[in-house]
Amino acid sequence: MSILRCNCRTTFGFCLLVAMVGGCGEDIPQPERCREPPQVSSLSRFDPAAAGFIHGQVVWQGDIPVIPPLLIRANPIGGDALAKRQVQPNPNGPVIDSRSGGVGNAVIFLRAVDAAQAKPWTLPPVRVEQRGLCFHVLQGDFDSPYGFVRRADPIKMVSRDSYFHALHVGGANFFTLMFPDTDHPLSRPLKENGMVELTSAAGYYWMRAYLFVDDHPYYVRTDSEGRFSLEQVPPGRYEVVCWMPNWQEARHERDPESGLVTRLFFQPPITLVQKVELGKQESKEIRFTPSLKDFQR
Repeated sequence: MSILRCNCRTTFGFCLLVAMVGGCGEDIPQPERCREPPQVSSLSRFDPAAAGFIHGQVVWQGDIPVIPPLLIRANPIGGDALAKRQVQPNPNGPVIDSRSGGVGNAVIFLRAVDAAQAKPWTLPPVRVEQRGLCFHVLQGDFDSPYGFVRRADPIKMVSRDSYFHALHVGGANFFTLMFPDTDHPLSRPLKENGMVELTSAAGYYWMRAYLFVDDHPYYVRTDSEGRFSLEQVPPGRYEVVCWMPNWQEARHERDPESGLVTRLFFQPPITLVQKVELGKQESKEIRFTPSLKDFQR
């Protein structure tokens, strides 16, 4: 076993006490394309001939905020990953197109969906990689801080770093897994619906990503100009939700001996909601306009 791994084991107890935070945004994905639905289960009441779609855009209002990066102080007992002072981007900062004001990588989803009437689940499985001291949520062609998981489906998790990682899953589902070795994947099902927050339990308190667990597949990420489309939506009354994490700090915790930050907590995410009634084969357009005041409540 290498010296690095021995050091990780000696700091194992410390890692269990430290930060539950994490995740870095990656490339802004393009709009998810409508896929041809697979064979519909005999238990499903989904009627593709009646389905419509909901599309729109998320556009920032007002001045684009300047979000400073996080200064990470060196931690002499934190292993090689924390041996030097470093700067990390705020993982929850919005990605705003300076020309159009479009907000990229916002999450759009539907509430009040009857799962029996929904289209079949066509979203690819989720794989979470801990790489470059950031979370990468890989789903099909997308690499982002967000993933969409069908309830009870497993997610695969792996470390690509030589550093010790410990991945904490909190929120609607709850567990922690250790990754002392590189390229040794683990898998766990997510059995409860709701939002799941991924954080580091190995001292990398800036890491953060999010998974959304549900029985229906009406979830999408906005593209670089803030555009989105929810395809094959059955007629009905819905709430269309725009979800964005908050980059503003709520509080932090420090190690009493060293004075170093060990946990970082952000303000609650924002959820902008619009109600819509969709008729047979109907199309509805929606526009969300988040602003700085939404993140300061």
